[in-house]
Amino acid sequence: MRNPFIDIKQNLLDSKERVINYQGSDLANQIHDELNKKVDDQVLQIMLYGAYNAGKSTFVNALIGEERANVGEIPTTDSVDIFDWNGYRLLDTPGVNAPIDHEETTIAQIKRTHVMVFVIRDGDQDTKDLYERLFNMLNLGKHIFIVLNHQLASEEDKATAHQKVLQILVKLAPQYGVSDETIQQIKVIPMNTQTALKGRLKNDHAKLLEHSGYSHFIETFIDWLKEKDSKASQLAGLKSTVKELWYKPVIEQLSSRDDSHLDSELNMARDDKTMLSSRQRALISESRNFLNHELTLIKSDISNVLQNSSNQAQLDSAIQSAVDPIGDKLEQWLNDKIGEVSSSMRVSISHEMEQLLSGNNNKYLDMGVEGLGKIANADNIKEVLLQGRKFKIPGLKGRWETTLGKWAGKAAVVVQVVTALYDLYKSNSEEKAENERNRNASIQLYQAVEDVCATVKREYGNISEQVITQMIGLRIQALDDKIAKLTTEQGGYQSDYQSLLDSQTDLEQINY
Repeated sequence: MRNPFIDIKQNLLDSKERVINYQGSDLANQIHDELNKKVDDQVLQIMLYGAYNAGKSTFVNALIGEERANVGEIPTTDSVDIFDWNGYRLLDTPGVNAPIDHEETTIAQIKRTHVMVFVIRDGDQDTKDLYERLFNMLNLGKHIFIVLNHQLASEEDKATAHQKVLQILVKLAPQYGVSDETIQQIKVIPMNTQTALKGRLKNDHAKLLEHSGYSHFIETFIDWLKEKDSKASQLAGLKSTVKELWYKPVIEQLSSRDDSHLDSELNMARDDKTMLSSRQRALISESRNFLNHELTLIKSDISNVLQNSSNQAQLDSAIQSAVDPIGDKLEQWLNDKIGEVSSSMRVSISHEMEQLLSGNNNKYLDMGVEGLGKIANADNIKEVLLQGRKFKIPGLKGRWETTLGKWAGKAAVVVQVVTALYDLYKSNSEEKAENERNRNASIQLYQAVEDVCATVKREYGNISEQVITQMIGLRIQALDDKIAKLTTEQGGYQSDYQSLLDSQTDLEQINY
């Protein structure tokens, strides 16, 4: 996953030479530096927190895929180590119990970020000081992701360790004035960081990454970052600034110079391309909203499945039956929407489409979804969507017998997952231990439902994005061919004009 702010920097760099040709090097470089500074100010910072021997450095190295953070060394300064990862910035502070005076440094970094990863070593779950700091961060409005670094082998032991962390959070939350709703938003992912690092260093060794828990972790972590990175509005504002300061002056200069010579078909082709690019972005967003809506409608069904299934096989089958109809609805939705887009085009591209489809090495035909062949036309959408019909929900297998099956059954909780949830036992007369047990069961059930929905959304969302990108991308490529033919004899500045229009379109397509 790339960060969109890094993509904007690359977009500026790719178009810089042409902008200099028409703006002059002094002005262009000044604007370029100003915009790059604006981009740098938007990079999300992720603070790493935990004991200095909890495995934070190994965790950093596993993320980066290189041994860059020093492992096993006792920190001697209060400096913060900074690592760039996937367009994000990791801030590795001295450990909670590091034998140095580092509080001022840590507090300063806390002010700079709202996203924090707590690395807790298995065996340290009961460390009071660690949880005190964690709850203080929650009360400051920080978003917390917990990595439980372990050396456990069995799925049952991992599930037990996961459950222990959650039980402690549930037990301590009232003491710090933290609601159950806040606790249920905390992700707790068990991972063997040493095994994960070995897998990353061995060219992403699939079995090691799966066994270590890294594969499940990285999918969950990336989804979580997307949710917590509240920079969508900043991104839109930055793109608008780049368009206004960087592209608009040069494009207007070239456009006014060429308006009298532009053929109406060329204008319409360019308009169609702009429309397609815009609709492509919008459809990807709309498809995810569509999936969100459909998943919300079946959350109660998934909750019932989790509470009433008696074994793993029954659970797998019932969940599959619950989510299968979404694929059929998504297929019809995609066919309708892509048909609407095609019918709104003003320029005929049938000839260019035929040429593209007849090519043996066309990139749009060869880009298909993992072994499922080609999706050049709407007839193949169903085949592509079949990939999403066999979902693997990481973590459920290990947690089923030790947590969901037993807890949900004994607690007899009726869950309305569309609500904020689960104060069902707050005001009753049961003893404290029973209250905690029921709250724990409710929160685990909620998180399990969310895990299922997140997996379905991710898989179907990725597939629908590929379908939209490829089918509209084919039409954009056909328009590019048509535009190239119409501009061949119009001189060098016309080529620059088209290139800058394309770069501006690329800028508009940059999103999360």
